[in-house]
Amino acid sequence: MYIVRSGIIDKTLTLLNAITTAFHPSTSTISNPPNPIYRPQPTPAPQPVNQPLAQPSSPSINPSEIPQGFTEKDLSPWFHKVRIGGVSPGSVFYYGQISLYANLSGSEGVNVTGWLLKSQRGGQFIPRAVNVYDPVGLPVESDIYLRANDTIYIYSSQSAVGLNLRLNKCIGYLENANHFTPPLPLNCPYIDRSEVQSFSGRCQDYILFLGSCRLPDPNPLIPNTDYACRSFLDTINQHGCFEKHRNDTDFLSHEIRVWTGGTFLDPSHDRLLLLDNKGLVVDAYQY
Repeated sequence: MYIVRSGIIDKTLTLLNAITTAFHPSTSTISNPPNPIYRPQPTPAPQPVNQPLAQPSSPSINPSEIPQGFTEKDLSPWFHKVRIGGVSPGSVFYYGQISLYANLSGSEGVNVTGWLLKSQRGGQFIPRAVNVYDPVGLPVESDIYLRANDTIYIYSSQSAVGLNLRLNKCIGYLENANHFTPPLPLNCPYIDRSEVQSFSGRCQDYILFLGSCRLPDPNPLIPNTDYACRSFLDTINQHGCFEKHRNDTDFLSHEIRVWTGGTFLDPSHDRLLLLDNKGLVVDAYQY
């Protein structure tokens, strides 16, 4: 009887000790703790997406960069965002040239029409230009908007068509009937061989050896009965090039050409200022 009762008491005490340990784990010593529980870290808040900039950023300006005679309050928000790349004053024998290049980020853009190029002898406002020259439409000049990598070349010569132009893949065809100073680049797209492979051998030779941006002869050495060839030759011109390539992503060039028909630069030495439409300094160049 004593043995049975002792056994029950022992079992009861063992059970009470187990329950006590479960509710008060700090009272027990664990020589090999279990793996720590994974607690996920909070997800960082998403960063805002950069929107296209309507105004330029405002980095700090090194005082040494401020043109002589001016202070920081005289500087444009576009200071050094458009730079004077080079100046050639020209002479009675050769045209003058000024280049401006856009030192902009991919999202920045600026309207430079109305900005002033000012020398010690005079000045020239930046005019408008035709952005997309349509050979069969009525070319209309509009304000010049610069984006990253754009360059404006300003010449003291006259435009052969009386217009300022943003260049494009097909603009070189204008040189056939006009003489620009300086000449327009002749980098029109070449005819792909796959376009003419069904024509006669003589026709293919004539087309494939035709120079870039060059018009076919009025009477090419092609038989009059080769109607397919002669019909294709009628499309080798600025209009045909424009219709074929106007939607190419690289149709428009980064180069804009402006002709002023006169110079205002000292032929020897001068300081040229670029001022925005509020008269604030964008850049300065001395030669």
